[in-house]
Amino acid sequence: MGFEVIHSPYKPIWVPVDTPAGAATTLYVGQLVVAGVNASCQGVKAWNVAGIYDTTADQIPFGVVIGTNNRTPTFNSTYKTDSITSAYTVAGQLARDWVGTEGMHKKTDPAAMVQVAVLTPETVLKGPIFNGATYGTAITEAVVTAVNATMGLGFTCGTTGFDFTSVAYNATMYCRSGANKGLYRATYSAAAGTAEHLFYTYWPYTIAVGDKFVGANLPVCGTGTINFDDTGQYINGAAAVTTTDYIGINILRLDLERTGAEYAIFTINPHMFLQGATRT
Repeated sequence: MGFEVIHSPYKPIWVPVDTPAGAATTLYVGQLVVAGVNASCQGVKAWNVAGIYDTTADQIPFGVVIGTNNRTPTFNSTYKTDSITSAYTVAGQLARDWVGTEGMHKKTDPAAMVQVAVLTPETVLKGPIFNGATYGTAITEAVVTAVNATMGLGFTCGTTGFDFTSVAYNATMYCRSGANKGLYRATYSAAAGTAEHLFYTYWPYTIAVGDKFVGANLPVCGTGTINFDDTGQYINGAAAVTTTDYIGINILRLDLERTGAEYAIFTINPHMFLQGATRT
């Protein structure tokens, strides 16, 4: 399962699945999608273009897929959720077995449709955090190999390190084992996964070689930057989120406690909805 809607100020709507010229589009429940002229589509498609607040492509966030009009659900074993594939030819549409939609689209319309929760700056989302380009790959537990001489200031995981090079003030570490277990700290250092990571708010209890930490390139709270996978179904905790590759968000809650169940609760930064107006 991908993204979940925690709160939305609008009721869900039904919209067509994109049909690029001579091709079909597959969408998944839990997927972030874009639509309209800026996205160059006839319905909705995956939101997966990265840029500096995505101004290179002007893809404005539109919704989260929460259902399909397939009469018989099609389960995708890779993403652990239902999927739907668009049909653009006459024969392809009429061969579909569909159920009725609501809103502006007639129940007799055979086109592939998805129900989406509309995204606005007020929409609160919950998204899983995975490592890299593969859905379901848990972020790595880094093991401390050296401790800074100033207690609590920092540590190095020189063998089994973090999955990413941290972006200063935009990365958060969580202690999985050791005296600081259960605590979060934001790092101010921009350091590779096996380099020393430093913290302005020190870890209060003694760090020891062998302690385990996990981390993600997400802020501990508030405005920051993240990136999604290529299908817009999870947060890539190892993404670089550098000056040319990120999406703006506001973190409300970060949970790195359980392996494979890490997640973030967030809203999308209002700047993401102003692409056409702010593009230079």
